[in-house]
Amino acid sequence: MIIFETIRYKNFLSSGNNFTEITLNTHTNNVIIGKNGAGKSTLLDALTFVLFNKPFRRINKPQLINTINGKDCLIEVEFSQGNKKYKVVRGMKPR
Repeated sequence: MIIFETIRYKNFLSSGNNFTEITLNTHTNNVIIGKNGAGKSTLLDALTFVLFNKPFRRINKPQLINTINGKDCLIEVEFSQGNKKYKVVRGMKPR
């Protein structure tokens, strides 16, 4: 079984130049809830993009980078499977 531990992202969609870090292994189960615009879909897009190089929603890759500050986009996810730990890092530069 894959156990996701943390995900971090910056300059991804509407997130800024500081890392947004979410710990996913604090409890056995996680429920993501929040108001509209809170970042639930951004979290899902970040997770699928870092793992599969494609966001969950239909968003063109150039649109994934925060256009306000124009800095590099970076996403990291850490997970484990059995006794092995993995870290996947994916980034993009603006144009």
